[in-house]
Amino acid sequence: MILKSKIWLIFSVIILCSSAAFAVPPKANPLPSDYHTGLTWEEAEKSNKPMVVNFYVDWCNYCRKFAPVFDKLRKEYEGKYNFVIVKTDDLKNEKIVKKHNIHSFPSVFLINKKKDKEVFINQQKYFNMQEMKQELDTFLE
Repeated sequence: MILKSKIWLIFSVIILCSSAAFAVPPKANPLPSDYHTGLTWEEAEKSNKPMVVNFYVDWCNYCRKFAPVFDKLRKEYEGKYNFVIVKTDDLKNEKIVKKHNIHSFPSVFLINKKKDKEVFINQQKYFNMQEMKQELDTFLE
C-alpha cells in the first residue's frame, strides 16, 4: 500500500511539472506601442483644445479591443482634440476617476473646459467608427 502511494505521488508530481512546460504564454498586448505616451490629463487641461478621454484598465478585454479604434480616432482628429488616456487603477489618477464616477471600462468622455461642457459617449458606440466620428464632430459644433 505504501509503495502504491509513493508511485502515485511521484506520478502526480511528474504530471504537474510537465503541465507547466506546456503552459500557454500570455497574448501580446494589442495596444499600439505609443498608446501610453499621449498627453497627460494635466497637459491636456492647460490646452484650449477639447479632450477625448479614455478611462481604462490593463486587464479589461474591451479596453484592449477599443484601443485600435481610439488610436484611429486620435490620428484622424489630431489638431482638433487632445486625446488623453487615464489608467483608472493608477493611484495618481484617483481624483479624476472619482470626479467622473468611473465604474465601467472603457469609459470615454468628451470634455471642453473652455465651454464647461462634458459628454459621456454611450459604450454601445465604441466599436462603430462612424458613430464615434459623429459624436466627435457634433461635440465640436
